[in-house]
Amino acid sequence: MDMNPQSEVHAKMPPYILTLLKSTEPYLDDYFTFDIEQAVESAGFTRPTLTCNSPRHRTIVAQVR
Repeated sequence: MDMNPQSEVHAKMPPYILTLLKSTEPYLDDYFTFDIEQAVESAGFTRPTLTCNSPRHRTIVAQVR
């Protein structure tokens, strides 16, 4: 389970809240632009499935090839 950058909650977050979040998560911008599906595949796994499990989170599942 992980934060879901495509979540509507994050998209609608007021700028000041996002700034506060970034103060404790300095790599948040990199994380939000990181292609997790491609990275998982490049590491030798099958293309992962991403399932929303809360308004802000997702579950990522992949298998070793």
